Amino acid sequence: MRRITAAALILITTATLASCGKKEEETAPAPQPSISETPTPTPTPTVNVGPPPAATGSFTMDGPAAVTGATYDSMPYVLPLNPAGPQDTMVRWVEGWGVDPSKPEAGTMYVLGHAWGQQKLVFNSISEVVTAAVDLNKPAEQVPAVSGGTVGRYSSDKLNGSRITMTDSAGNNRQWIVDNAWLVDKYDAIEDKELVDEHDPGRMILIACSVSGAQDLGYNVIVSARLAK
Repeated sequence: MRRITAAALILITTATLASCGKKEEETAPAPQPSISETPTPTPTPTVNVGPPPAATGSFTMDGPAAVTGATYDSMPYVLPLNPAGPQDTMVRWVEGWGVDPSKPEAGTMYVLGHAWGQQKLVFNSISEVVTAAVDLNKPAEQVPAVSGGTVGRYSSDKLNGSRITMTDSAGNNRQWIVDNAWLVDKYDAIEDKELVDEHDPGRMILIACSVSGAQDLGYNVIVSARLAK
């Protein structure tokens, strides 16, 4: 152990002396200041800036239940809600229930589209994907009802992260990101407290009939989305 320590001391001393001897023989060049280039920051993508879209325009959704080539317009709040066509390309936001496209941050905007087992309509992709993702043989999840008690629903995260975009003819747009989807019995939908909360800010709710293959089920498919940030 003593020999190792002595050798270490010799090595350190020798190195120090050699360094001192080198300085006496020649002057080391002054260190040059290093110049570091500041990288240009990558611009952060911005969404939902500028004017909101007008009352009519185009409607798209990406992800596993993509909707393309659709347009949007308004419909009156008259129960039962039955959006006018063309049913294969048109979705309708509800005037008199929630908010319109010009004030999407102020509350919930309700958008309806048709789905049918006998023909591919505008929201068939959404309806089929969400319906296939839930197990109707299992007990329903119980959520608060408007009049007290609970309402049953079957939830799925299959569409979470999908982006919904509404764009008017001037290019003004708003985007929403899907955060939930569920099936609720058509007769219970009006009692689903979360669904009918029209004052939930920055939210979009999509509503369609539930379709499984060629069969129309007795449920509504609900998709919830939030304004993208």
